Amino acid sequence: MRNNGGSGIYTPLLWVIILLLIIIIVYFWYIGDGKNKESTEKPETKTETEPFESNKIEAALRLLNENEKLVVQALIDHGGEMLQKDISYELDITRVQTHRILQSLINREIVTTEYHYNTKEITLANWLIQ
Repeated sequence: MRNNGGSGIYTPLLWVIILLLIIIIVYFWYIGDGKNKESTEKPETKTETEPFESNKIEAALRLLNENEKLVVQALIDHGGEMLQKDISYELDITRVQTHRILQSLINREIVTTEYHYNTKEITLANWLIQ
């Protein structure tokens, strides 16, 4: 009997180990490639142009009268903040009407006010825009 230095027994085992290593390398290459594809794709962005959540605003608008809706919509269009005199000018309503509408919105906690020189700065309430 001829002895090949003992390598005859280990040859099939060596081929199995090499085959397993190739499978593992291909597997990790495939998995790693999938992760790279996911990370290079752009994340989905909202296509809405509104800066605020529409569900809360829609619910609030349903409870308001027409003039109050106009004021809230004007605030939304201007990023949630406007001066009281600008609201009056833009909606073409008197200062007294604007004051009464804003008082109603303040009582419902839909807007907040802060003095700004000779007028007030009107801001949508935090609960409405968050």
